[in-house]
Amino acid sequence: MISHNIVLKFLSFVFVILQSTFLLAQTNEKLYYFSTADSTKVGAKTESGKIIVPAKFSNYGNYDFKKPIEEATIEFIGTEKAKDYSSKLPLMPAGEVYDRNGKFLYYPQWFDNGIDYYEEGLRRYVDGNKVGFADKDGNLTIPAQWDFAEPFQYGYAKVYVGGWKKQYEKGGEHWSIVPSSKKSESYLINKKGEKVEPYKTKKNPKDYEVGGVYYPYPFTYTSTEQKFLNSLKNLDIINDIHLAPCDNCDKKEHLLDFEITEKPREFFPYYVIQGYVSQSKESDAVFIISTDMSKIYHYSWDGEIIPLREWIISELEEFKTYFETHPNKPNYFDVDKSLQYWKNLPEQK
Repeated sequence: MISHNIVLKFLSFVFVILQSTFLLAQTNEKLYYFSTADSTKVGAKTESGKIIVPAKFSNYGNYDFKKPIEEATIEFIGTEKAKDYSSKLPLMPAGEVYDRNGKFLYYPQWFDNGIDYYEEGLRRYVDGNKVGFADKDGNLTIPAQWDFAEPFQYGYAKVYVGGWKKQYEKGGEHWSIVPSSKKSESYLINKKGEKVEPYKTKKNPKDYEVGGVYYPYPFTYTSTEQKFLNSLKNLDIINDIHLAPCDNCDKKEHLLDFEITEKPREFFPYYVIQGYVSQSKESDAVFIISTDMSKIYHYSWDGEIIPLREWIISELEEFKTYFETHPNKPNYFDVDKSLQYWKNLPEQK
């Protein structure tokens, strides 16, 4: 005879399976932002109409109500939580982020009149009076523990501890942070959240230089990843396009170098390759490559994805017109020859 405990365990197991199946189905269903009848509030729901996040956020921002939410998280601009923060502090929650089941994840940091941007795959979030970093899947990868932090740059982020406050420039629009106590200090962390001590002499040609000291080169790759980066770096046409409008720049010092800053994940199955000049990001030199490394695209700041060949041809056609009116540019190159070469290449499938 089956015992009562065995029956209960079996029923519990069945419940867990059914619950997991339900959540999986809910997660896989298309999600959309929606607004209230008067268009004043915004929320998120499934394609079948199930409310995932109630419409409680002001309709402030560029919500697309027709296009499915294609990322791992759902985010909204604005939060009541901001009322709890002093305008004198550099920390300020700018919105709320949820997972695809409607579970609250974190408050992103305020930046540039909106939610903090992702830099090298991470963005800042606020928890109490501290700041940390979250990834694009909603994971709080670096716990909140600092008074303030700057975005990641070349594998490192500058963080502040010991007390800091805002100091506004004339006009009151822009601000910087200044120490508010004798214990105030700042330092660099890596993507593990670890404090990194600099050294005085360069140990690797690609070590990160800041203020006359050096930090270890932060990127590591498989042999296949490194081979692709080398191929992209050696693709002269990208640097030709990059350098063409530059008047007074040393070509050698302004050549693009490339690093992989993000790797494939479920909702974005691409490597993200960032172009740097002297270890500073170039916003228009971002490319993505498929997981099998067979397809490469230009990736613009607004998320537009264009096949590499198509992007290069478009840029070359613009520079053909540009050089007709600026024939004496120091970084002039034979656009017609380059156009002929790239137009004769097969389209990327």
